[in-house]
Amino acid sequence: MQLRKTTMIITMGVALLAISTPSAYCADVAKIGTVSFQRIFKNSEAGKTVKEKINSEGQRMEQDLQQKGEEIKALKNQIQQGAEVMSKEASDEKKWEFDRKMSDVQRLKKKYDQKIQELQMKLVNEVREGVLEVIKDYGKKEGYLLIIEDISVVYAPENLDITDTIIKLYNEAYTSQGKKN
Repeated sequence: MQLRKTTMIITMGVALLAISTPSAYCADVAKIGTVSFQRIFKNSEAGKTVKEKINSEGQRMEQDLQQKGEEIKALKNQIQQGAEVMSKEASDEKKWEFDRKMSDVQRLKKKYDQKIQELQMKLVNEVREGVLEVIKDYGKKEGYLLIIEDISVVYAPENLDITDTIIKLYNEAYTSQGKKN
């Protein structure tokens, strides 16, 4: 009976020790943070620059497409106005030219859409890589166990959000690098 009681006490002690030890270690180490990449892109200098570059390139492409659209409209008007006066051959040639220009513009629009997408992906990835470096450095320096993107977090207290700090640090790195990323 005495042996059983002693074994039970030792087992309970070991179990209690096993349960309490990890939580004591975790209390000091479990520093967790969240970041919002959407806010970083919206509010950082690099994010604003990326948006400006994409918008200006998109506007340039849109102007080019509008100019070509005006040429097509003019050609369509020529066809409609000259339908009664033009020979069948001339009318067919104008219609063929109209169809060719329409398909050229459609191809060009697809090409421009693809270029904008590629430019956006390239620039956003450059910014993201720079931001990730800042986050890693900050996390190591400040002793974070985990920093995750807030988009996948269902709930986190606001004090875990380090986005504003990351934006500040990234802006400093961005301007000191001569606005590379």
